[in-house]
Amino acid sequence: MCSGEDKVPDSDLDQTARENLRVGVISVGDEILEGRIVDLHSRTTSALLTPLGVEVEWHLSIGDAPGALSSVLASIPAPVDGIVIAGGLGPTADDRCRQEIATATAAPLEFDEEAWQRIQDRFVMAGLEPAHNNRNQAFRPQGSETLVNEWGTAPGFRMSFGDGTLLFALPGVPSEFDQMLREYVLPWAQSRSDKIETGEILEFIGIPESQLDEWILSQLGVDGGHHICVKGWGQIEVRLPAALSLREEASDRFGARFIGEGGIGAEQHLVKAALAAGITISTAESCTGGMIGSRITAVPGCSEVYLGGWVCYSYEAKSRDLGVDPAVIEVEGAVSAPVVEAMASGARDRSGSDLAIAVSGIAGPGGATDEKPVGTVWMALCGHGKTDSHRYQLKGTRDRIRQLTTNLAMQVVMAEIRQQEIPGWSKQRS
Repeated sequence: MCSGEDKVPDSDLDQTARENLRVGVISVGDEILEGRIVDLHSRTTSALLTPLGVEVEWHLSIGDAPGALSSVLASIPAPVDGIVIAGGLGPTADDRCRQEIATATAAPLEFDEEAWQRIQDRFVMAGLEPAHNNRNQAFRPQGSETLVNEWGTAPGFRMSFGDGTLLFALPGVPSEFDQMLREYVLPWAQSRSDKIETGEILEFIGIPESQLDEWILSQLGVDGGHHICVKGWGQIEVRLPAALSLREEASDRFGARFIGEGGIGAEQHLVKAALAAGITISTAESCTGGMIGSRITAVPGCSEVYLGGWVCYSYEAKSRDLGVDPAVIEVEGAVSAPVVEAMASGARDRSGSDLAIAVSGIAGPGGATDEKPVGTVWMALCGHGKTDSHRYQLKGTRDRIRQLTTNLAMQVVMAEIRQQEIPGWSKQRS
């Protein structure tokens, strides 16, 4: 996979694994600084490496200006064992990563004939001709190893940097970066981090951060050594010290508000629970516009439990696709218990699923009334011979209301699968 050898240099693999492997991430591109795209590289790197016990010491975002990257490399914020650089490996004049690293390491650029041949072959396979500037992508600093990019035209490279630091330069296209991170950086981190014990990760929905922190401290003591992360609207993740478990205590204390452990997210917990129980699911969405179904279908293996969903935003779609009586919509309004219950029942009947969840709400900024202000969301669950609904009154922006509704819907379905009381809902179901 690399020029020369297709593995991490022996000098790196032979080092004794040690605790507190440290990594820094540099994302390169004016488009990141200008807010035109979101820096996913830093998040992906941290998400992949921190479960191994790797400490990501810093994230930096810099532009494409000449000298920007070389200046940062000359004075990094804190010493690290590895540096991951994302972006700046394209063929255009503003892709200066190779030159900047060469300057910072005092290593002249050299041309890699094998890399150039692979670039040309990739264009030929796509029925295209490479431009003259694509040849720029075959240059790398002298003494570095080419990292073959099986998913795009820009090869990466890795090389020693400073005293004991290994530098990885990877392309910035997210799909290519993610694959090469797993192909090259992950094995290096695993070889250096296999003695590190990581702590249990607990995940919750619908608990205020302050209350959760107080409970954790009551279990661990004043200096708990835990970390709390608000991952999204209504979602909180708690990382505990190594060799300590509070899973059973969290389940007893918080019921369905505790969704599981492992840091895998609500949608993965939902699919996992449905697979274990042999239960199938369908969805009917109005205000969330397909967000619930999208989250579920992002999980590999979901096809065994998710039978389908409907996005019925208009009155006509609710009646045509889910069989909601137009007269009920006219009298009760689309955001009401009778309508959302009919949506859930229609989804279950049409899909043949065991459970169906339906949502209809006013996410704002318009559409509100005195009786139904912005943030009014009705949710219904149909299955196991019963149907019930519940009104949530949520606060915040349109995006927050939609995201929180999505999380709450998954919490409701998980609670039903696990035969737990649904938080806030009546114990009696019709």
